[in-house]
Amino acid sequence: MQLHQTTLNVLITGANGFIGKNLQLHLAERQDVRVVCFMREHTVAQLPALLRGVDFVFHLAGINRPQDPQEFTLGNASLTQALCDAVANEAATTGKKIPIVFSSSIQVNSDNLYGQSKRAAERVLSHLATQHVATVFSAVRFGNVLGSSGSVIPKFKEQIARGGPLTV
Repeated sequence: MQLHQTTLNVLITGANGFIGKNLQLHLAERQDVRVVCFMREHTVAQLPALLRGVDFVFHLAGINRPQDPQEFTLGNASLTQALCDAVANEAATTGKKIPIVFSSSIQVNSDNLYGQSKRAAERVLSHLATQHVATVFSAVRFGNVLGSSGSVIPKFKEQIARGGPLTV
């Protein structure tokens, strides 16, 4: 008796970011997962085509250090709205409800532009879920993944070199 192996098709937005790259590496170890990447060089107009056949979305894309403060809205809230529109269209076209995990931030509780844009993105995703278009919506609120001096890795190395405690 031969078992049929099913492939899980996963879309990662922000696939070239710190978390996205590491998630890609982890998923590449699995034979039953195919990864589709959405990166800075893509446009929101390409999202519907990238979503075709996708079973799950890790929405990791976002802006945290823009040159222009308007980029917070474009890279966080507006991109999330475009993703939700594409997921809603996929559901309307195929009947498929795609689960989404969203990398948010503890800054949603702060009254700064970054926090406001992440809070707006969470609201858009929550609305999508309440419309029963996405089967699961989960916002994972990270704190200081990319701190003021870059990624957490150099910070951990510095703490280890100084013999200090590691706080995660």
